[in-house]
Amino acid sequence: MNIVERANLTLARMLAVPFTCYPRVVKHVVRRNWHSLTASRTIKPIDCTELFNDFNVANAQELTDRFSSREYPRFFFMFDPIKRADYVSQQSPGLLNRVKIASDQTVAHCFDMLGSGLVNLESKIPWHKDFKSGHEWPKMHFTKLDLVDLEVGFDVKVPWELSRFQHLVTLGQGYALTRDETYASEFVSQIRDWWSDNPYEFGPNWANAMEVSIRSVNWIWAYELMCGSSVLDRQFVLDYIRSLCEHGRYIMRYLESGWPGSNHYIANLCGLVWLGIYLQPYSESGIWLDFGLGKLSEELQNQVNDDGSSYEASTSYHILVTEMVFWTYAYCKMNDVVVPKEVVDRLVGMLDVTCSLLRPDGEIPLIGDCDSGRWISLESDKEDLRTYQDARGLLIAGAVVFGREDWSAIANYPQQDFRRHESALWAFGDESVSVTNGLQAPDFDSLSLADAGWYVIRDDDNYMIIQAGENGSEGWGTHAHNDILSFELLVGQRAFIIDPGSYVYTGNYRDRNMYRGTAAHNTIQIDRHEMNRIPEKDMFRMNNDASVTIHEWDSDGNRTWFDAEYVSPVSVVKKLYHRRKFEYFHDLDYWVISDSAGYVGGDEDELSNITMYFHFTNLCIELDGLVARTCFQDGPNLAVLPLYDDVVGDSHTGIDAIINTGWVSSRYGVQEKGPILQYSMLSNRQSIMKTILMPFHDRLEFDSRCSEVLHLQKGEF
Repeated sequence: MNIVERANLTLARMLAVPFTCYPRVVKHVVRRNWHSLTASRTIKPIDCTELFNDFNVANAQELTDRFSSREYPRFFFMFDPIKRADYVSQQSPGLLNRVKIASDQTVAHCFDMLGSGLVNLESKIPWHKDFKSGHEWPKMHFTKLDLVDLEVGFDVKVPWELSRFQHLVTLGQGYALTRDETYASEFVSQIRDWWSDNPYEFGPNWANAMEVSIRSVNWIWAYELMCGSSVLDRQFVLDYIRSLCEHGRYIMRYLESGWPGSNHYIANLCGLVWLGIYLQPYSESGIWLDFGLGKLSEELQNQVNDDGSSYEASTSYHILVTEMVFWTYAYCKMNDVVVPKEVVDRLVGMLDVTCSLLRPDGEIPLIGDCDSGRWISLESDKEDLRTYQDARGLLIAGAVVFGREDWSAIANYPQQDFRRHESALWAFGDESVSVTNGLQAPDFDSLSLADAGWYVIRDDDNYMIIQAGENGSEGWGTHAHNDILSFELLVGQRAFIIDPGSYVYTGNYRDRNMYRGTAAHNTIQIDRHEMNRIPEKDMFRMNNDASVTIHEWDSDGNRTWFDAEYVSPVSVVKKLYHRRKFEYFHDLDYWVISDSAGYVGGDEDELSNITMYFHFTNLCIELDGLVARTCFQDGPNLAVLPLYDDVVGDSHTGIDAIINTGWVSSRYGVQEKGPILQYSMLSNRQSIMKTILMPFHDRLEFDSRCSEVLHLQKGEF
């Protein structure tokens, strides 16, 4: 990005900030720039004398002995990880084998990071390298590093992900399960190597406090799983304590508290709470704990809507924030730390939303950005959970802590799978059994999460979620997409129409913008306009152009319907207009989508090019005239029946139907081909376009149902 582009980007961002938020923004920018100018000259790593004074001990032996033998703070398995590991292994078939394979890969330095595939990094792990692109950052103070270059296309998230050390938690599980000292030795070796390559505040892995927070928590989990190993000698324990103290100081100094608030700031606060408890009686630990809990209470009021949904307009980030707050609350509860009622209430609401969003296949729908991020990962089946959108383990753990059998019932539907129980089993042991046994099939009801703009139409067999919310993050659009009036659809446990995901962030800004765009969602595009303008090289901002009106959301038992519209200016006198009504006929088992689209203002009879998109998973789909249908030999299929014209005969005047090849990204850095069904036509806002979505099993049922449904719908004209 050249100087002119950078200046224009800065000006655009300044103009997009609400005037009332300027004090917070200015404070954050001044602090950040001050640190950038002075930090490299004012670094103060913690030396041993300071460490001993702050822990009120005389020497290293006294500190490490106290640390290793202390009874408070308590950890989740009460200082007996071996016993807990044996219990978890008994409950979850195949756990030992899965963990051993993953642990052996870690020992061999084989990693799959953000779509890299399994890569052998050989003997010396390149902690500063995006090994997907080959770019490597120098060992400079983090304020001096260029973390992003949109034209070159490297991705700093790769070394960040590796340096979160979530793989070491798995290694710790491997040690607890097998008592194999090789795993403990690898833990010590990797940490020491990382310390050598990443001195305090130097290198890209010190670039933001969120990464520091996540790394701290995962180090704690890994250490506690291996704390009985003789490999963890006195010098290592001393260096480990000192490094965690530096991590806490870093978070406190470089808080990501600018406007708008984001999951980063919540991660900072959760990290401070964890370190504030874990490092007691370190002199600064109480400050971190009190500050973290106090600000967390405030920030959740800002970032979590009253209905419990995240204000970032992303289901994936909703799950991440819920996970961060949940495990922080659980750690506090275990150590009798009083958590503000506002935090607890918000957390319960967030878990309720997670439960409400859960699809029949156990995953969370993709709305907005998804970067596959986790706070901690205790599940052994990483491959089966490769989308990182499976929230059942989080719900089961939440059910244990809050005694919510309804969460557990939905998480265990349609059958109990103890791989999804592993987080709860590792953390809470046999406490989880009473909540998860003897479960009944849950009732599935349609519901609205109006604050987020998420509306779920469902019954026992089918699931549709509609996105009708405006830009998230107070209009900034940090993790929002152009997906207003888009939807996902599952029949049974088979996903048919899906959101294509996110793929990458700064690694490729053109792909980033494509996945954010209107055409990448199951909605209508008018004359190729975006419903919200997307700044080409501002990866985490979207213009807040579109305004949404909800007309109706109701059900009469046999039919559930939702009716909404948005308008978005394209000129001084003309606005984009799209109104969409969804109807689900429960008894007859089909959906009708009614669309009108065009312009308001100017010449409202003006014809526009309308393109309607349906993004499918990677499945076989055929097109017969205007009718599209999937081709599974068993289980449910789905047909798309447009009523824009005579869909049965050969007359399709003015309407084009094609199946294009698109892309679907189920997790960050990974994409695969998927079909896109497109209908194109000339229309204005007075025209109504109806589309039927009809499940069926085989061709015979398709023919009979098609005739019945078309007859019913055509009779309404």
